[in-house]
Amino acid sequence: MNRQLPALDPGVTYLDTDAPSALYRVVAHHLDEHRGPGYWVDAHSRAAPVTLYDALSRNGRRSLRVARAFTGYQHHELVRSLPGRVRHDTSLVVAPAVGALYADDDVPEYEADQLCAATLELLDAVATAVDVPVLVTANADPYAADVRAAADHTLDATATDAGLRFEGAGFRTDVYVDRWGFQTTIPYWVDLLGVAPDSVNDPAVDTVRTTGAPDAAPTLGEVLG
Repeated sequence: MNRQLPALDPGVTYLDTDAPSALYRVVAHHLDEHRGPGYWVDAHSRAAPVTLYDALSRNGRRSLRVARAFTGYQHHELVRSLPGRVRHDTSLVVAPAVGALYADDDVPEYEADQLCAATLELLDAVATAVDVPVLVTANADPYAADVRAAADHTLDATATDAGLRFEGAGFRTDVYVDRWGFQTTIPYWVDLLGVAPDSVNDPAVDTVRTTGAPDAAPTLGEVLG
C-alpha cells in the first residue's frame, strides 16, 4: 500500500490545496495504478505540458487526454461532451480550477452561476453513471465553496518541509520519501506495531514490579519473560 499518496474513490473528489504539485502527484499515482483512459478538462492552463510530462509515467502520458478551455462557454461544452466520451474502462476525469472561467468578464454574472451549477451536475452525473473518480480543484476560484459542497469526498494537501501531506477520509500521509531516503511519523509506527501497553494498567508489568526485590528494578530479561 502506498502510504504517501491517497487512492481516489468513485465520485467527485475535491482536492483542497495551494500546492500545484499535489494535483499532478495524485493524478500520476492514480493513472499508474489503474488501466484505462483519463480525461483532463483544463482551465487557466493548469495542464502545463512540461510539468505533466515530468509527473506522468510513460503509461500515464499515453492514457491521459487533455482538452483545454479558454472561456467559460468552452469549458462547459467540454464537460458536456464527457458523457459521450467516457466509458466503463475510463480510469479518471480531472477538472482543475473548475469554476474559474465562469467568473471571467466575458460571461455575464446571471449566466455564470447557471453554467457553473450545470457543470457540477454534469461532473456528478458522469461519476455516477460510469462509477469513475472525478477529481476537481477550485481553491482560488470564486465558486470554490460551490465546488466543495458538490463533492462527495474532500482531500486536503499541505506542503511541509518533508513533502506533501495528504489527509482525507481513511487516509493520512505517514511516510515521506525522497531521493535521500524516507521519513516516518508516529502514526506510521502505531499502525505498524500497535500502541505500547499502559504500564499502570498492564497486569504483566505490575506482576514484574511486585515479584522482584522491594528496592530493585526489574531487569530487561524479567520484563520480557
